[in-house]
Amino acid sequence: MARIKSAWEIALEKTKDIVLDEEKYKAETLEKEGMALAGAFLNDLEQSPEVLQSKLSKYSDEDYETVRKGMVRTIFSNIVLPKDNSYQLRFERTTVLTSLADPTGQAVQIMNQIGSFFEQFLAAREDFGKQMEEQFRQAMEQNPDRANAAQYAKLVEQNVKRMEDQYNGALETTRENLHQIFGC
Repeated sequence: MARIKSAWEIALEKTKDIVLDEEKYKAETLEKEGMALAGAFLNDLEQSPEVLQSKLSKYSDEDYETVRKGMVRTIFSNIVLPKDNSYQLRFERTTVLTSLADPTGQAVQIMNQIGSFFEQFLAAREDFGKQMEEQFRQAMEQNPDRANAAQYAKLVEQNVKRMEDQYNGALETTRENLHQIFGC
C-alpha cells in the first residue's frame, strides 16, 4: 500500500530546488522602500524635505541608487495631466522629490516646464469649454428646436479627448527626457 504524503511534504518537494536570489530580493526590497518613502513624502504635507533627506542618507551609496529608482518610479506615476487646479500642491511636492532624486538640477528644470505645461493645458481646456458653451448658447438662441444637448455633449467629449491626446503626446516626450536624465 502506498504512503499518502501530507500537503507539507508535497510542498517541500516542489520547493526544494527553488533558490532565493538574494541580490534580486534586496534590490526589489530597496526599490519598494524608495517608493514608500516617496509616497509618504507626497502624502504627508507636514514632512519636510530635510526629514526625507535624512532618511535617505542612511543608505549606502549602492543601496541609495536602488532606493532612488523606486523614488523615480513614484515621481513618474505622479506626472499626469491634471483634472483641475488641485494638482498644484502635489505637483510642487513631486518637484521637491525630483530635486532630491536628481542633484544635478536638470530634472527640476524639466519639472518646472511641466508645471507651466499643466497650467497651459488647464487654461486651454477651460477656454475650450467656454467656447463650446457660447456656441451652444448661440445655437439655442437661433433655433432652439435644432439645438441638441446630447449631440453637443458628445461633440465636447470628442474634442476634449482629442485635446488631451495631443497634450499627453507632448507630455510623453517630456517624460522621455526625464527618463534620460534619471538614467532609467
